[in-house]
Formats: sequence, C-alpha cells, structure tokens
Amino acid sequence: MVGYERYKAMTAKRYDKKTIMHYLCRIPADRKLIPAVSQIENKKVLDVGLGTGSYTKLLLDKNTVVGVDQNPHLCQLPITVHKGDAAKLSALVEGEKFDIVLSTWMTDYLNTDQLQGFFTEAKAVLNNGGKLMTTVIATYGFGSFYVTIARLIRGVNKYTYSKKQIIEKLKDAGFTDIKTVSLNSWCFPWAYLAIAQ
Repeated sequence: MVGYERYKAMTAKRYDKKTIMHYLCRIPADRKLIPAVSQIENKKVLDVGLGTGSYTKLLLDKNTVVGVDQNPHLCQLPITVHKGDAAKLSALVEGEKFDIVLSTWMTDYLNTDQLQGFFTEAKAVLNNGGKLMTTVIATYGFGSFYVTIARLIRGVNKYTYSKKQIIEKLKDAGFTDIKTVSLNSWCFPWAYLAIAQ
C-alpha cells in the first residue's frame, strides 16, 4: 500500500510517538473503540494493519490473535504477524479461518479498489457468522482536514469514505448485517467504526 513504506525504517517507539492528531482524534475515538475491542472474548482474531499492536494488547488475554502488517517489525507482541497486503489475506494466512477480522486506522491508506479487495478478502477468511470490525475516516468534519494535512505535510495519500460508500462496498463483498458507530473527535465528526457480518 502506498504510504506504508515510510514505516520500513521506523522503530516501534518512534511509531508510537504521540502527535497532535492522537490527542485531537484518537483519544476521544477510543472512548467507544476501546470498549468495542475489549468486549471480544474467546475468538480467533485476525488483526490487519496492527502496527505496534496498541489495540491488539486488549485481545491477548482472552483470544487467539494473528496479525497482518506491511511492517511486521513494529509489533513486538508474542503473536504471529504475517508481512503483506490487506487485499491478499487469504494467501497470507493460507486458508486459516477467523471469527473476527479487526482493522484499526488502516483503511485510510487504501484507495477504493484496495478497500474493496480488503473487504472481499476479510469475508473470505471469516468463519460462518464471523465479523469484520474496521475504522474508517469520514468524508466530513475533521476527517477531510486530516487527510488533507497528511497529503500536504507528510506527502502521504490518505482516503476518506462516506458511510454509504462503505456499506455498498461491504455488501459487494458479501456482508449483509452492517452497522456503523461514530468515533468523533472532541468537537467534530472524524471517523466511524463499521461492523459487518
């Protein structure tokens, strides 16, 4: 994925350095996101784009977790992390099936074709009745500002998607039961969590 190569030489400590966006957006979003992740128990979870595993840590005591990331060196947790692309999950996990595919703060790196590929692959690696949980940067509010800043300051192409776009793509991938939960910044809409079965 374009944009991930900037993490190749980065250490886990540097990756986890808190920026203004962490305080403006991630902390308030975590008020809903952390409880949603923490309630997962007794599941086999595929964590896609886990980075250093800040949300993965919430799963380790009560679940079996496998990771996928373009830069697996960032994760120092005692789990298997496959190096690769979110749109190629089936090949990476070699037919293994999961109860939940979790992805936090990764879809903003995916263009529309890559996003569709990720959703299709997530569906393919889920057990019957399995669930996809993924965060998405919204097209409105602070989301638009966030991706603009990423492009202008860091030179990284990031993407926003409306809830309507995400629901359509999830349906195209074979998901039928879809809901969204807003993950706002302190003052403005910013992102949302999509949950699909």
